[in-house]
Amino acid sequence: MNRFLTLLLLGCVGFISPTSAQQTNKLSKIPNISLNATGTREHSSISYLNIGLMTNVPFQRGIGINVFSSVVQQKMTGLQLSGLGNIVVYEANGIQIAGVVNASRDNSNGLHIAGLMNVAGNKLRGLHISTFGNVGGRYLSGVSIGGLINMTGGTARALEIGGLANFVGERQYGMAIAGLMNVSGDGLSGMQTAGLLNISGNETKGVQIAGVGNISVNSHGMQIAGLSNVATDMLKGVQIAGVTNIAVQGQNAFQISSIANIAQQGMKGVQLGVANYAGNLTGAQVGILNLCGGDVKGVQIGVINHSKDSTALKIGLVNVNPSTRIQVLTYGGNLSKFNLAVRFRNHSLYTMLGFGTHFLGLNEKFSGTLFYRAGTIYDLTQKLSISGDIGFYHIESFENENTEIPERMYSLQPRLNIEYAISKKFGLFLSGGYSWTRHYDKNKSFGNKALLEFGVVLL
Repeated sequence: MNRFLTLLLLGCVGFISPTSAQQTNKLSKIPNISLNATGTREHSSISYLNIGLMTNVPFQRGIGINVFSSVVQQKMTGLQLSGLGNIVVYEANGIQIAGVVNASRDNSNGLHIAGLMNVAGNKLRGLHISTFGNVGGRYLSGVSIGGLINMTGGTARALEIGGLANFVGERQYGMAIAGLMNVSGDGLSGMQTAGLLNISGNETKGVQIAGVGNISVNSHGMQIAGLSNVATDMLKGVQIAGVTNIAVQGQNAFQISSIANIAQQGMKGVQLGVANYAGNLTGAQVGILNLCGGDVKGVQIGVINHSKDSTALKIGLVNVNPSTRIQVLTYGGNLSKFNLAVRFRNHSLYTMLGFGTHFLGLNEKFSGTLFYRAGTIYDLTQKLSISGDIGFYHIESFENENTEIPERMYSLQPRLNIEYAISKKFGLFLSGGYSWTRHYDKNKSFGNKALLEFGVVLL
């Protein structure tokens, strides 16, 4: 039996048609122990069945099974199985399965499964599965699943799943999913999902989702990131980030973040975050701190609102514009004995933020207040003015051991004030009003009394 197999293998070497060797002078002279079933003499260069250690044929149609390698000089159509690699010089159509690599100098179409890598010098189309990566020289389409990486030098129209990264030299169409990074050199039309970072070089039309950040030149769609989203030119769409969103310009844009939203040159849309900045605002800013470097054609809603437009609509505790006069008030009274406040005066309206000490009296343990006041002011003469406001006071007794005094209370205090300006930067004022002080945790009054205060105005 062994002698029969030896004679059969030796005979297989001579079974290869000599005319095919004469017709394909460009065939490499490499060891070739194989069993080839070819066509008629007119088509003897076409192999339909290869079984052997290594195969080197002009054309392959059908089945090729090789423990070591399979080389097809022209085109392969059918199925190739190899323990190391399958190489097709021009075009591969069908199924290639290799222990290490499937490679085609030109196009590769069909199902490609490799233990290491699938490579096509021009176009890689179909279903590609590799433990390391898939490479398409100019074009990739279909489904690419790479254990580490998928790469395309040109355009990709595919579902790409890379354990580490997906790289596309030109435009990405479809979906790219990577454990670490997706990069598209000339833009995206579809979706990128990565554990770390998505980068789109030109125009993004679709969705970018990343654990850390998304970067695009022009983003027309949605960016969602755990840390930051960046549109280096125009944002037309939505940015949602755990920390910050940045766009050079915003048009029909919506930015949502837990910390900051920035639109450097303009913003047509909505910013929602702790801090918002826009070069010019046409829309709305909602946050604790809202800043606008130019005109506001919309509304700012927050604790502190600032713009260079004095006619802007601002809804907040503190509203600042170029005409705002910021003043410091220090005073004492029969309730809070020592007080310091900052007043933001806009024409006839003003707001105040401040704190006071010893609300419960000098003989008691230390107590303090934080307060906000809002009111209106009217100038009787160039130096004399009257004003009225109402304030909310939070009172803290700092765990006073006196059981009759709660740790925290609040007080509502309306006031009437008269103010006299000695100079442009210094004035005196006298205030009178009433205080209603109550418990936070129960519907109970702690005490009500009239108040009287006297102090100075600086700046």
